[in-house]
Amino acid sequence: MELLSYRTLGAEASLSRRMPERVLQFGDGNFLRGFVDDFIDQMNEKANFDSSVVIVPPASTGKTGRINRQDGLYQLYLRGRLNGQVVDQRRLIRCISRALDVFTQWQELLDFVCSDELRFVISNTTEAGIVYDPDCRFDDCPPASFPAKLTRLLWQRWYAGKPGLILLPCELIADNGTVLRDTVLRHAADWALEEDFLRWLREENRFCNTLVDRIVTGYPAAQASRLNAENGYEDALLDTAEPFGLWVIEGSEALSREFPTQQAGLPVKFVTDHHPYKEQKVRILNGGHTSMVLAAYLAGHDIVRDCMEDEAIRSYLEGALFQEIIPTLSLPREDCETFACAVEERFANPYIDHRLLDISLNSVSKWRARVLPSVTAYLERTGRLPVRLTFSFAALCAFYTQGQRSGEPYPVRDEAAVLNFFAAHADDTAEALVTALAARENFWGQDLNRLPGFTAAAADDLQRIRRDGMAAAMEACRKEAAL
Repeated sequence: MELLSYRTLGAEASLSRRMPERVLQFGDGNFLRGFVDDFIDQMNEKANFDSSVVIVPPASTGKTGRINRQDGLYQLYLRGRLNGQVVDQRRLIRCISRALDVFTQWQELLDFVCSDELRFVISNTTEAGIVYDPDCRFDDCPPASFPAKLTRLLWQRWYAGKPGLILLPCELIADNGTVLRDTVLRHAADWALEEDFLRWLREENRFCNTLVDRIVTGYPAAQASRLNAENGYEDALLDTAEPFGLWVIEGSEALSREFPTQQAGLPVKFVTDHHPYKEQKVRILNGGHTSMVLAAYLAGHDIVRDCMEDEAIRSYLEGALFQEIIPTLSLPREDCETFACAVEERFANPYIDHRLLDISLNSVSKWRARVLPSVTAYLERTGRLPVRLTFSFAALCAFYTQGQRSGEPYPVRDEAAVLNFFAAHADDTAEALVTALAARENFWGQDLNRLPGFTAAAADDLQRIRRDGMAAAMEACRKEAAL
């Protein structure tokens, strides 16, 4: 079977191959191809964006061939539920013009960054990508870290007398645009680069903070042979994702016109402050996961989707989301409820087998970041404990100390300090365990025993879990919360 290329497409290649190369993208992974490149392709089709993407795999050599051999083409499948409907959609992505190897084509990249057409830089180099590396030097070919590479490229553009760029980092770190800008400025200062360049960096380039949200499941290995047979060609870049998407960009109305996602009908918000949206995502999507999965696993489930088909667990989750988490958020309640309904659809996605044990990794730090802020905010606003979120602390205690389900052991994965704590307290009474865990300020940033009624309520929940089993305890929690 011939490899996917413009030669194999025939009539499907009706969109012109050559559009101005206006986007430089650091990262060739599934997420960017299943999210950002999808959006750019739709802007080309629906909003006359007329832009192609040059991809640079940022940290390894030899990855450009798979893109260039297919002329940058690949099929993206969006599968799941959206607005009450089951979606199973195929889209040919045609916005990528080529890929450049940062190691073997560094000079070509330096030349390209001085192009009059270039306007946007997009990146997703993982959470560890935007870091300062003091060992990087200006004359390295190329510098090792992504920010150092970017500093060198931006200097080349400034030296050529070109205008600044719009940078849209998609790394999953807080204030990603600000952190990237500050890291670039630090390299520029350490390298003693020109003051005019530093001024150009600060005044002519826009480093936008962003928030991205879409589950991209990547290459569908189990279905690839069938899909390739249906398409009539081999696609080594097949990508799959859920239909839901959200991109929040701190930017002006002028930016929204220049980057016409809204004109293309895409789920992108241009805002003055992305933090409320980050809070919404962390508390509802991630907090919903963390508050549910440990209890659901001990109740006998293995996959998130199956939890949504269990009436008791779904009711527990809905109560946590709509009654205990949403009232603590700063965005309008209607917006939060819309997002929460979308989260429920995403959890029920029939195409994603999201294993509870995978989500359980490092649950102590996740509970602190995702659930604890809702607990304290709810207590502050209402003077009462959130019943379900408090129960999730007891479920955490049970998961970390029980170690087996129906006689079969399961893995508990976390930092050594966490595992050592639970090993030392595995035989404690419910009250002693909860009290000792709540007191660990190095885990929570505070002593949770100081939260009025928290320790006693969580200990009662843990005692019920141990006595009656998780499923019965969750049902009792649900009934108690309904009173």
